[in-house]
Amino acid sequence: MLNSDQNWNAERNGAEILLVDDDIKFADRWQRNLILAGFRVSTAHNRPEAEQILSEHKFDLVLTDVRMPAANDGLDLLKSIRSGDIQGIDINVPVVILTSVDDVSTAVNSMKLGATDYISKSAERDELIVRLHKALEQGARENRYLIAKEQLERREDFGDKLVGVSADMLRVKLEIEQVAQKNVAVLITGETGVGKEMVARAIHRISTRAQQPFIDVNCAALPDENMLQSELFGHEKGAFTGADAPRKGRFELANHGTLFLDEIGEMSRECQGKVLKALEQKTISRLGGNRAIDVDCRFVFATNRDLNREVKSGNFREDLYYRVNIFPIYVSPLRNRVDDIPPLVETFMRQSAKRYAVPVPQIETAAVELLCQYQWPGNIRELRNIIERLVIRGTNDSVITPDMIRAVGVNPQSTNTVTVATTDVASNRITLPPNGCVLEEVERELILQALNRTAWKQKDAAKLVGITEDQMNKRVKKLKEAGFNKPI
Repeated sequence: MLNSDQNWNAERNGAEILLVDDDIKFADRWQRNLILAGFRVSTAHNRPEAEQILSEHKFDLVLTDVRMPAANDGLDLLKSIRSGDIQGIDINVPVVILTSVDDVSTAVNSMKLGATDYISKSAERDELIVRLHKALEQGARENRYLIAKEQLERREDFGDKLVGVSADMLRVKLEIEQVAQKNVAVLITGETGVGKEMVARAIHRISTRAQQPFIDVNCAALPDENMLQSELFGHEKGAFTGADAPRKGRFELANHGTLFLDEIGEMSRECQGKVLKALEQKTISRLGGNRAIDVDCRFVFATNRDLNREVKSGNFREDLYYRVNIFPIYVSPLRNRVDDIPPLVETFMRQSAKRYAVPVPQIETAAVELLCQYQWPGNIRELRNIIERLVIRGTNDSVITPDMIRAVGVNPQSTNTVTVATTDVASNRITLPPNGCVLEEVERELILQALNRTAWKQKDAAKLVGITEDQMNKRVKKLKEAGFNKPI
């Protein structure tokens, strides 16, 4: 645990350092020197104490003596940090090794184990400060690389450009080029699954912040208010039940980069007020804390709701609406940009084949035409899900045929049937198409549309089609057994 006499120097904005040394006098002297240099410093006097502190609090750097009693020396601490065996310890935190003698073999060993630098205790104060700053800069670069790598692995990889040749997609690309270099808020609107996140990533990729982190938050994916605010703003230890250690929020992680807030229409008014304050003042405070933290990030927002209508109904703050809606970009549903379907199909086939180490299949022209006739209630997400399923089921010489398309649930006739039904809903009548229909397919299509419209929130989807949540749960289970899953 942190001792009460450890000076956090909270008024300063310096990096947080954990100094580990069994020589108490040396540790106290260097703690004072480092604080005077603008750092925030805590101390530990052995490996177990250091591990305990590191598991409870995130530090920007660890400065540790190499020689301490028994098996508790600095190299053992370094191994422990890099191993990831202790929950809560950041395995990527920069570690600088201190020694009282110049020992080349120890220096080599420490660097092999993952030390960031190696400094003699006899070094002048100014040299130590410079070396610590360099270690912090290197750690920051590596952290940005790790964030970028994680984002690259998670993103829907369309390559260097958004896929699409339709007039609507060409308009979106032009708007991206117009706004990317300007540090203004962007509001991306459109139905669930149309590719709003990819538009946000495209803006970041050609912006002046492209080398900095792209951090995304789905405001509809977190179950309660505490978790959403903690995710956005971070929290201090003890801020709420389960907050066992301090944690940086997405605003801090996105500093100097781009913060993408998806489904902002799902935020409570309280959370909306805090986001508005962050937008206007460029500062945040963690939950349970009162220290103002500067944030400098580009804001991109997205929603599938009509925010203007949400403002009129009192669900969304009018002042926040005007702040986020500086540059709006509307992404049309896939059914309105049929020209984009063939190139998207080719892209998803290549991606899925690479992911599952199988040959890229061929696809018959009639199969592509069938895909173009479908209404795609789940938009691009649904198309990607269907193509991935077809690639997985294929063989080495697989050719995707219209029958295979129908077998995975793509049936333009059933979609058209549902369109007629929704058109006539005011008169409480469902019109049977001239060639008839399959009742089970009509129900399945309605259920899928309700699920996609509500981002697969079963309770909300059940209300749309007038059934209970239990009844919806049973239908979702049946859909999953048939191969229909929530789009990724």
